[in-house]
Amino acid sequence: MSTSRHHHYLSQCYLKGFTQGSAKKSKLLVLDLKNNKKFESTPRNVGGMRDFNRVEINGIDPEIIEKTQSDFESKAATALKKLEETSDFSGETKDVILELIGMLAIKSPEMREHLAKPQAQIANHIMAMTFESKERWESQIAQIKQDTGEDISVGTTFEEMKALFEQGAFEISVSKEHQIHVELVGMQRITELLHQRNWIVLETGDEAGEFITTDNPVSLTFHNPALFPFMSPGFGLPDTMVYFPVSKNLALIGEFGREDAIKTANKHLVAMLNSKIIANSYQRVFASKSNFNYIAKGGAMQLGSKLV
Repeated sequence: MSTSRHHHYLSQCYLKGFTQGSAKKSKLLVLDLKNNKKFESTPRNVGGMRDFNRVEINGIDPEIIEKTQSDFESKAATALKKLEETSDFSGETKDVILELIGMLAIKSPEMREHLAKPQAQIANHIMAMTFESKERWESQIAQIKQDTGEDISVGTTFEEMKALFEQGAFEISVSKEHQIHVELVGMQRITELLHQRNWIVLETGDEAGEFITTDNPVSLTFHNPALFPFMSPGFGLPDTMVYFPVSKNLALIGEFGREDAIKTANKHLVAMLNSKIIANSYQRVFASKSNFNYIAKGGAMQLGSKLV
């Protein structure tokens, strides 16, 4: 058993880069857009939930995912610190941070729910097809019994089971273990695609203000969304941009067919990128203080204190 059942989907080593003192115990301003309130917290007390990474598999340590993630986050903390100090986005530093971006892009309660819905719908359609005929139902029961030795009908007739299904008596859900498997596969594929992009390291210039982050810190958008009104952007699609705020002083922009570079962001660019990540949030915005800049509706630059 681990010492804590509180598992973070937003890494503490990442969030500390947006605190007032750049440490895990430093204060972080939290703007809750859903509940229209703001408060101060620490990285430990946000971006987590009970047993988020816990698995129940015979013969497997229930905390294996949490422990593996913790080991990776130790490497991520070192890579983030090195990038902050040098702005050198290459080698192992680049490899680890792109893997961190891949993890943060898919690992959240909201994304887990989003990915589970179509899987549950597919299972529901398969059940509906199974109940189209008694022969098909009996064939499925026989196959399962042959494969597992278990009679899942438990003496219930086809007619009784079909009636229960049509009454909505069955609740179809996706196991957390399967959801975690989907996340791990997705993280690997996203990371591979991130490596195919060119990356610009953005440093904040004098009096440009600070970058902020959110509970959905990886922004993937089309360069011109109007050209793709019925299409969602993908990490492998051209004409897309990945934006990732690294810390309050540093950000990354990944695109295809560009040149790697280190650039300085002025006040207007910082405000625009802050607006992009705010629009990408699920519910919460994180910053070191409330005087960050963003572009409000209508195009006017506003201070973060106006956001809630």
